[in-house]
Amino acid sequence: MYQIGQRWSSRNEPDLGVGMIIERQSKSFVLHFPDAETDRQYSNDQTSLVRRTLTPGDQLSYQDETFTILEVEEIDGLVEYRISDDDDWLEESVIQFPRNDKNELDYILSLSPARRMWFDLRRHTLEHQADNAASPVRGLMGLKAELLPHQIYLAHDIANRPKARALLCDEVGMGKTLEAGLILHQRLLNGLCKRALILTPTNLQHQWLVEMLRRFHQPFSLISEAVYEDFMEGDDNPFEQQPFVIAPIDWASQHPHATQHMLEAEWDMVIVDEAHHLAWHPETPSISYQVVARLAAKTESLLLLSATPEQTGEREHFSRLQLLDADRYHNFEQYQAQQKEFKQAAELAEMLLPLTEEENSDLSIDWDNAFAPYLDQVKSKEWFANLDQSSEARMNGAQEAISWLIDRHGTGREMFRNTRAAVGGFPNRYLHTYPLENNDHFASANHHVQPETDVQDGLWELDPRWVWLKEFLECQADKILVICHTADMAQWLNDQLTFAGFQSADFHEQMPLIHRDRAAAYFADEEGAQILVCSEIGSEGRNFQFSHHIVMYDLPEHPDLLEQRIGRLDRLGQLHDVQIHVPYLSNSVQERLFHWFHNALNAFCRTTSAGDKVEEAFRETLHAYLRGEDDDLSLLDEAKVYHEALLQQMEEGRNRLLEMSSCRPEQARALIQQINEQAIHGLHHYIEDVTHAFNIHAECINSDPDESAWFIRPSTDMMLEALPGIEEEGKMLMLNRRQASQREDVAFATWEHPLITMLMDEVQGFDSGKLTSAILPIAALPEGTVLVESMFVIEATAHPRLKLAQSLPMTPMWQLSDSNGKFLHQQFTADKWAEKLKGVPNRVAEQWVAALRSNLIEVLQAHQLNAQDQARPIVQAAKVSYQHRCQNEIERLSELKAFNDAITEDDIQRLETNMQEGLTRIDEHQIRLDAIRIILTTKPE
Repeated sequence: MYQIGQRWSSRNEPDLGVGMIIERQSKSFVLHFPDAETDRQYSNDQTSLVRRTLTPGDQLSYQDETFTILEVEEIDGLVEYRISDDDDWLEESVIQFPRNDKNELDYILSLSPARRMWFDLRRHTLEHQADNAASPVRGLMGLKAELLPHQIYLAHDIANRPKARALLCDEVGMGKTLEAGLILHQRLLNGLCKRALILTPTNLQHQWLVEMLRRFHQPFSLISEAVYEDFMEGDDNPFEQQPFVIAPIDWASQHPHATQHMLEAEWDMVIVDEAHHLAWHPETPSISYQVVARLAAKTESLLLLSATPEQTGEREHFSRLQLLDADRYHNFEQYQAQQKEFKQAAELAEMLLPLTEEENSDLSIDWDNAFAPYLDQVKSKEWFANLDQSSEARMNGAQEAISWLIDRHGTGREMFRNTRAAVGGFPNRYLHTYPLENNDHFASANHHVQPETDVQDGLWELDPRWVWLKEFLECQADKILVICHTADMAQWLNDQLTFAGFQSADFHEQMPLIHRDRAAAYFADEEGAQILVCSEIGSEGRNFQFSHHIVMYDLPEHPDLLEQRIGRLDRLGQLHDVQIHVPYLSNSVQERLFHWFHNALNAFCRTTSAGDKVEEAFRETLHAYLRGEDDDLSLLDEAKVYHEALLQQMEEGRNRLLEMSSCRPEQARALIQQINEQAIHGLHHYIEDVTHAFNIHAECINSDPDESAWFIRPSTDMMLEALPGIEEEGKMLMLNRRQASQREDVAFATWEHPLITMLMDEVQGFDSGKLTSAILPIAALPEGTVLVESMFVIEATAHPRLKLAQSLPMTPMWQLSDSNGKFLHQQFTADKWAEKLKGVPNRVAEQWVAALRSNLIEVLQAHQLNAQDQARPIVQAAKVSYQHRCQNEIERLSELKAFNDAITEDDIQRLETNMQEGLTRIDEHQIRLDAIRIILTTKPE
């Protein structure tokens, strides 16, 4: 059925224009849409495409010449057109397909009329799609989490660049995963990313899988060694079969065939977590570094994530910056010189910072001397003069001075770092320890990190930790998170707690994801479980901050895993101090591991970014100490001194200017305000209308538009095959971000939720809704008067990089006239008019269309001319808006280029080229007839 060269268009995305099949695989094919400069991949069983062919009398273009079609033939699935009496034929694959479809009116009038509500639903859908497409925060609204300023600012900044290439190096617990997910989500919704690859350490792959699905409703496929081998039974490249892939970087880079397949697949974005493990040496860069370098060279967007980017040394840090921009970071000595200059600017920012907060700051600073390297550039600026003033003028001047320094230096625009100290708002941590005497049954526990390792599970109830846990929980009224390493232990503990009469639930990797969600929801419910027992892997990436007590039933072997455990509670938004309870068996590996974490690293009471480096420095001695072969406690003192020295070194090297440029609070607050205003505006009523139209079971739990919740479930007579993100038993959709974020078993509904976007696409693709009918009970008009409503759409097709939709989205234009072409729509709003109409049986409606067809064609031709008049001011305003927005950015970068090497002439030239191309595309806009509603008047009852 599908052949390379065939022309098709999308019902769901008509603004893409007409595409051509350019690639076929066994189960799918790729359409290239030249007007939009984009590709789409479709499965062979799709139903959203319409075959596009021309008929005799139509015109086509070939090699800049226009021809009239004389005859049409189909040969082996491809259409050929005769264009001359000399028997010259052109295959459809070589012609330029016309943008206008002159047969749209004939096609609509050939349809069977649908219920009257479809006309209004199409209009509302187009209006909401236009609002969302034009929104500067599109792609940032759908996050199922609280909106944190530093995350929103960073994601908006990076995602809106032509190429999203950056090093995200926020401190542990600041949300780098969410930031990367936001950037990916924004570019995905704005058409700039169709395929993405996430490379992670093996122990983090499930965390990424859960985070992407739960926070962004974005499913990823995990390709590990076992999955890869299963895929390899066929001939297809496993990495090309799924658009969004997570793979363990160690396996993917060490397996030659997997590496080759991964490199052969085309990616729009690559994300690399724990990027500081990409070891580099001038002569022997690691295999993983070489693989990422090859991916970086052929991929437009690259995100590297690392909480400790400079931990392995400045030279290796520079090597990772080279992955982001090899042209800019080509000379290490030059980079070092720039870093010294950045450090001077950072010290100057440190001097200015107190002035932004206190009106009565020290007035004795010699600002001419402080700004000596920049004096020629700043002495004429008003803010510089204000630094010697007092009160408010001085505060404003200091703020503007810092902004100037950020613009001048920043970080090269490739590096972002947010710290707990800069962001603030985190809870305190308090440690409670419980040393326990061992017994004969657990004598072997002295030699294992998990004490139960060599003990039969029938004896686990004799474990001193279990005895302590029961006694501890009997005295607690708050919700408690209990965490252990294995799923078997988590399940056993939950069974024992339940048998003992506690309200408990378990949560581990052996449970299906939906069961884990239910367990988390049961724990989150005020009337639900008091205790949740989690395994290490099963709870990766989960947020349980409604609890503030955590029990470490055992200890992990690595400080990063310990921080991940505590991080389930220690988050921004935690309302209480975090209480950490650690029982351990005396004279055991667990006790020695506890002392290492606590006395050497202080890892329970604060986050640490240097744990890896300390463990590496003391590796042999530490292993001997943990095995009990060396009881010299001086190890802990030496490691503590070494750790504190590392932290002090990191603090001294802390770049406050980098931190300030990573989040500008005022801009972040403005973005969050826009998100809150737009994310669910009008969504409650739309869910009500669209679920009714498609016969989807939808039960409203709360009718308040800002707080509403809907229980959605597939119904036996719904008009769709499936609902994305909705299981057979149904799903709760909540429109309140805070409430939804606290529950794992519900979805957060915004205009960006996959179910909502799919339903909007289905409305657009539902051809029967293009023709509807109604009656109007009215005494002021003779009975049987014919009225005609139409909806035309302004479309401008362009590559997403031009961001044309922000100025000219697909814009609907509503019109109403009588059968003589007298227009009446200026006397009503579309919604008020729709309230007056009543339904009409389909059989009667079909008779109307047949009887009125010739007259309708004349009326709608008048509508077409009027739509062109309506479009002129809209298009002109769009051009002004687009040019103004582009010109502002060009002027801003041109000014910054004078003193910021990160901005090149190519950056500015690219913006100017895009502006001219965008303005041309606006001029080439099309006006398309989208829907018609025929109305007959009747006498009121």
